[in-house]
Amino acid sequence: MEWTQEFLDSFKNFCEKEIKPYAEDWDQNGSLPKEIFPALANIGYFGLLAPEEYGGSNLGVLAGVKSMELLSEYCGSTFFSASASFGLFGEPLRLFGTEAQKQKYYVPVLEGKKIGCMGITEPQSGSDVSAITTTAKQNNDGTILLNGQKTYITNSSIADYAIILARFVNSEGEDKGLTHFVLELDKPGISRGKPMKKLGLRASVTGELFFEQANIGSSESILGGIGKGFRQTMMTFNEERLSIAAYCVGVLNACLREASSFARTRKSFGSPIYQHQAVSGMLAELYTKLESVKSFTYRVATEMEEDQKKARKDRDPELGAKCSALKLFASVQAREGANLAVQIHGGAGFMEEYKVSRLYRDIRLAEIGGGTSEIQKSIITSSLMKWKL
Repeated sequence: MEWTQEFLDSFKNFCEKEIKPYAEDWDQNGSLPKEIFPALANIGYFGLLAPEEYGGSNLGVLAGVKSMELLSEYCGSTFFSASASFGLFGEPLRLFGTEAQKQKYYVPVLEGKKIGCMGITEPQSGSDVSAITTTAKQNNDGTILLNGQKTYITNSSIADYAIILARFVNSEGEDKGLTHFVLELDKPGISRGKPMKKLGLRASVTGELFFEQANIGSSESILGGIGKGFRQTMMTFNEERLSIAAYCVGVLNACLREASSFARTRKSFGSPIYQHQAVSGMLAELYTKLESVKSFTYRVATEMEEDQKKARKDRDPELGAKCSALKLFASVQAREGANLAVQIHGGAGFMEEYKVSRLYRDIRLAEIGGGTSEIQKSIITSSLMKWKL
């Protein structure tokens, strides 16, 4: 516990010095400096959940959530690009990768020397993962050729490595199901689209990857076994949804700080606006949203941390529904909280020079990424029917 608090204090100082002064410029420029990845790795952020034998500190899920909350408070774009590298790319390797794959891909990403990404979504398959059409066809000599397209990929234009979900077709032409493949992105037959222009999180690049007869090697590129990709994806979604809740806590923290500061200094009718009932009510509502989301997030994080210590057969079957409920609740509360922060600023909140305008744009992704709110409701209801009623 003491070491965790020491890290959080150190990490907050890092964010104040290395991220806060530059976040606005990064957003306006539409990109992050690549140097931020080794900087985050060196401070220990990338290794919070990683085993010590791979250079991590393994401080646990709750410590990881609190760190994500801090980073999100200062820069949502940095949070999402970092999470796509050590989280979306790194966590499946930690959970399902061979030792050779971990040494080749996982360790360099944890060290911030390389950048990772994950490609699941396709132009015609978003929430419906089972509708993926990208194929990985095996030749008679064992080599695998990747064909297809992936879209809405965080870090697409800057990543060195990728995990791609595709249909594996063996040398006999049999479809063996969705399978994850880990690969380098500098191979012939792989190309990248231009970074997309987005509503928010503009410094975190998002784009497309194209595969045309891309030779990605043989069996050494398969992550976790043939036909296990769908199940692996569903397992890692829990962690992704918890991390998005942590992002929501960070955004709400920033909203409350910015709104409170503005309400103290802005005067109308001869007094600070926080003394007016309408504004004080909005501040109280914003604070309530923050505390409720934070409590829910910390509770689920603690439960996940304890659940991971158990044998697989003893794990909580409702954890997935809890993560979905948390993401659903946190994302709505954070979006409403950002709206309150803009409203407290009045006309100033509509101006780009105030941080709340960026927070308002950025938070909209929380209800879409990691599965839309509508998908979360379906997961929750399915669990209720199975376990509760």
